[in-house]
Amino acid sequence: MAVAAAEPVAAVGSGIEKAYERIWGAIMDHSLPPGTRLIEDKLCEIFGIGRTRIRQVLQRLAHEQVVTLMPNRGAIVSQPTVQEARDIFEARGVLEAGIVARFIQRATRADVRRIREHLAREKLAWRDNDRRTMLKLSGDFHLIIAEIAGNATMTRLLRELVSRSSLIIAVYQQPGASSCPPDEHQALCTALERGDTAAIELMQAHLRHVLEDLNLVEHRDDGIDLKAVFADVA
Repeated sequence: MAVAAAEPVAAVGSGIEKAYERIWGAIMDHSLPPGTRLIEDKLCEIFGIGRTRIRQVLQRLAHEQVVTLMPNRGAIVSQPTVQEARDIFEARGVLEAGIVARFIQRATRADVRRIREHLAREKLAWRDNDRRTMLKLSGDFHLIIAEIAGNATMTRLLRELVSRSSLIIAVYQQPGASSCPPDEHQALCTALERGDTAAIELMQAHLRHVLEDLNLVEHRDDGIDLKAVFADVA
């Protein structure tokens, strides 16, 4: 009996990465809205890889909290509620006010320089319209301030909140809108560099602005056609 040739390892790896990139991108640009079912059989057919590989992709997306794995239902695009979004940003406003106050008391010139260097990377990602990098660097900006502030518990709590709010931004942001504009981070950086307590209000206003710019309308899966979303996949 003839034995089928094994698929080259490089081809398998390339297929997994392609599927991951395309599904992640479709979630980010709202082609796959929150609540959309990601049917394994259809994804296998679309991307030309087996069920085990597709599950690896979905598990990776689930680890990043962009996809939720549901017992007996498979995978769906994660759908944080509107109330969760409001609660998380309210919690961040309270927590980050304290973090900024500690930063002003403790930061050195080297710390401020670290933030400015990070801000330069943010601006580069914006110039290149690299949405994934923009989203990550925007969250990292807030975490760096927390690390410099020097309270490990605050930093741990903020890391969890940033992870959840990044998902909220990803799924509720209106297409074409900005997530965390570098000019607002620039204003924060300038105030922090001066040791100006106005940075506390700037931080809170910034977080309110990010929340207000979201389209907080809960979605339903109205039968998204996965093949249509990925029609250009060879």
